[in-house]
Amino acid sequence: MSLRLEPSHVAIVEVSCPEEAEACKHEDYGCVVKYFLLRFALECNVGSCEVEPTIGIAWYLAGDMRDLEAAQVWVIPVKDDAFASWVKSMKTDTVDKVVEE
Repeated sequence: MSLRLEPSHVAIVEVSCPEEAEACKHEDYGCVVKYFLLRFALECNVGSCEVEPTIGIAWYLAGDMRDLEAAQVWVIPVKDDAFASWVKSMKTDTVDKVVEE
């Protein structure tokens, strides 16, 4: 996620998704993370970190991927202290892969 600092707020400039990331693809909307961030901006953020030009995020979909109007996507910066603590407590290949990317 690329950000720009405006005089009164932080603006989302771009959201990019890894090409091989099929888990976030919706047949009508494409990348659901990009869809939610561009629609709701940082209202779907649950973490915090210092503002940087580019911020790596982790995401969670609550609800049914087939019905995005009834679902929610939450994002958290990977540099968030709570996220870092959670990752340290997990010992799975999936989490290790996400953190390395």
